[in-house]
Amino acid sequence: MGEQLQWLIDAVDVAHDERSIRNAIKNFTVASGFDRYAYIHVHADDAVAFSDYPAEWLNVYFAKRYTIVDPVVTTAKRNMRMFAWSAEDRELRRSSREIKQFYSEATNFGIRCEVSIPIRTSYGRTAMITLASDRRRVEVPPWDPMQAALALAHIHIHLSLVPVSSFKTGKVTLSTQEATSLSWSSYGKSMNVIADLLGIKARTVQSYLDNARDKLGASSLQQAVRIAMEKKLI
Repeated sequence: MGEQLQWLIDAVDVAHDERSIRNAIKNFTVASGFDRYAYIHVHADDAVAFSDYPAEWLNVYFAKRYTIVDPVVTTAKRNMRMFAWSAEDRELRRSSREIKQFYSEATNFGIRCEVSIPIRTSYGRTAMITLASDRRRVEVPPWDPMQAALALAHIHIHLSLVPVSSFKTGKVTLSTQEATSLSWSSYGKSMNVIADLLGIKARTVQSYLDNARDKLGASSLQQAVRIAMEKKLI
């Protein structure tokens, strides 16, 4: 198992484009006995996914904002260690209606059990790689946790460095006023200056900036500006 992780690290390390990264992850997934993979980078209910899951499932996942209720995401963010889950787990019987619906829809697309590896990234975000199977249950592979985290870190870094056309993102929209206020803020303008530029009150600018920060799942104005720029919202 350790050899598989080292192969993944080496393959991703020399990958220079989206196709080679995708091939490396897919080959590792199959060699590890799984059917599909998903890389997810998430903050609050905002997420980016790079995956070979069915496109229809990804559309449903983001349209219904399943990052909020997905037990895999919440467990990853809480525990920060490798884990496995199955739709057959007894705890499912005590889950909320939303979580039961999530499991039911996932199994309809052949995602019955998964193994996930999470790491913490910048600004309180979580990156995770998940290997999925339509089997009834899987166990956590005997991988070295540090080596597994290193493999995920390689994937995370390389995906941020190469142009990727097939990212799936949760949709975040800003109003014209929110985007304009945030854009001026990115240039270092104070709320009072922005208010003068827009001909509105400073407390109104504050409201626009607060709304933008909340929508982007940011903990600070600086982080909100960075996320908005990444998403090309400003």
